[in-house]
Amino acid sequence: MRVDVSLIPGEVAAKDVSNAAVVVIDVLRASSTVTTALANSCEEVIPAESIEEAITLASGYSRPDYVLGGERRGLAVDGFDLGNSPGEYSEARVAGKKVILATTNGTRAVKQYGGAREIVVACFLNAGAVLHMLATAEDRDVLLLCAGQDGRFSIEDALCAGLYASELAQLSGAALSDSARAAAAIYEHRRGSIEDALTESEHGTYLASIGFLDDVRYCARQSVLDVIPKVYDRRVIRRARLGPGES
Repeated sequence: MRVDVSLIPGEVAAKDVSNAAVVVIDVLRASSTVTTALANSCEEVIPAESIEEAITLASGYSRPDYVLGGERRGLAVDGFDLGNSPGEYSEARVAGKKVILATTNGTRAVKQYGGAREIVVACFLNAGAVLHMLATAEDRDVLLLCAGQDGRFSIEDALCAGLYASELAQLSGAALSDSARAAAAIYEHRRGSIEDALTESEHGTYLASIGFLDDVRYCARQSVLDVIPKVYDRRVIRRARLGPGES
């Protein structure tokens, strides 16, 4: 198993992932929101690259069947049901419904690597579940894809990728790229203070300034949701239902 990390979006070309599991990471907050929505029994998440696309997608469903979620610059989109705060995606709001979601970085990253062997969505919240899945299928490579912030490096995504890289490095036969080693080193340096690292980050500081400090703290929690969001048909994210030995 080769473990690679794309520290900024697009760093690793899509043509390199035909035998890889691409793990999309957008800690603050798309990955955390998707994971939370699926944990709270939404039917599926449909990622949109723009507000306009989300509205178009929504037009294809009956109004009781979906909720429309999205943000721009961290704030909810006017006219949408929900923003991008994981706390909004409660069971009461999303159970049994499709979630059509448009965010600034994360949902774009999900759609970027359609040629991958498989695509999953990860964060700190579901680290244990995703790591278990990856560890039981050592015949493939792993690309940890940091969604970043407006095409730039973000420390929170690198920390999360570093957690995954550090754990996968313990597997027999695992080989880490230089960027995976760098991410693992960043994580090891801050592993005892992840919440502080997120609240001190550029985007974490911004989210706190607009009233979402609780979101930042929530997104720092590790392995509290036993959920693996998996992309199917290049367009929807569903909770993977894996049998014994499956990946």
